[in-house]
Amino acid sequence: MLTDMVYNDLRQKILSLTLKPGTELSFTNLKPLYNVSISPIRDALKRLQTEGLVDIRPQSGTSVSLIDMAKVRDERFTRLYLELGAVEKAFERGISNQLIMQWEDSLNKQNLAFAARDTAAFLDLDNRMHRLLFEACDHQLVFDSMLSTSGNYHRVRMVSYLFDEIFSNAIEQHTEILNALKTGSRDAVLALERKHISKMDTETSSYQKVYPQYFK
Repeated sequence: MLTDMVYNDLRQKILSLTLKPGTELSFTNLKPLYNVSISPIRDALKRLQTEGLVDIRPQSGTSVSLIDMAKVRDERFTRLYLELGAVEKAFERGISNQLIMQWEDSLNKQNLAFAARDTAAFLDLDNRMHRLLFEACDHQLVFDSMLSTSGNYHRVRMVSYLFDEIFSNAIEQHTEILNALKTGSRDAVLALERKHISKMDTETSSYQKVYPQYFK
């Protein structure tokens, strides 16, 4: 459907920060971009509004929503406790060699993304790697559902990877988790996952100082 095409493209551009928070989205600009009528664009924008990615102001216009830190905290909370649950279930089933090999492959690709400063590719690899834990306990659909409703959290992570130190720290923490998986230490993996996902609590103030225009 045309609406799906417009929605998917706009959503990807918003999540990757190609369309930055606060960017105006006018029908005048969007219509020739997609070569469609106004109706599919309007429907796509309404879907993005329900996800908190777009603000529609009657009589005033439409724009990419600013990052809402209250929503980020809720989305991060959901991510943290669902992932800790996935880790526990994955260990109950047993950590396979295939999972470890897939993490190692992802880490190699993450290092290449870091070298290229390709934040969008890195975050995609990051998400795919964490999804492996949900696949290991046959709950990958839970991860996909969580990801589809975590637009604010996703965008603040994209902002975080504009800082080299945070970018490299993420790779370091992924390596620590991998090593704990190799040793079969469930408690170590749980502690490292909690640290990894919760670190944003102490980092966010630095993002907001450098990019205040992105935040509500």
